[in-house]
Amino acid sequence: MKITYANSKVEKYFTDYAKMQRKLPADWVRTIKKHMNRLEAAECFGDFLKLGLGKPEQLTGYERIRYSLHVAPHVRLIIEPDATGDTITICTEIEVEGVSDYHGSKENWYIP
Repeated sequence: MKITYANSKVEKYFTDYAKMQRKLPADWVRTIKKHMNRLEAAECFGDFLKLGLGKPEQLTGYERIRYSLHVAPHVRLIIEPDATGDTITICTEIEVEGVSDYHGSKENWYIP
């Protein structure tokens, strides 16, 4: 699957895990790297969702479809598939929004 990033700051951290490790705990970085490797390996977003790895869940309250992947308790990797509701399973491109402390409607971004 093709992966893009929300902005250059997000891309800077997700293309250099050593830099990310200076900002986030090492166990979070390992989990994020695993998620990113699995996303890259999947042919489409539907294949990734079928695996259920990282406990993917669709987030509510956003204009576009967003999913979160579990990194630690209350810490999520936020991704946005380039799809609509009926094409989510065949989507082949996602955009990484960052890493957030997600509590329903409240967000605290670690990597915006």
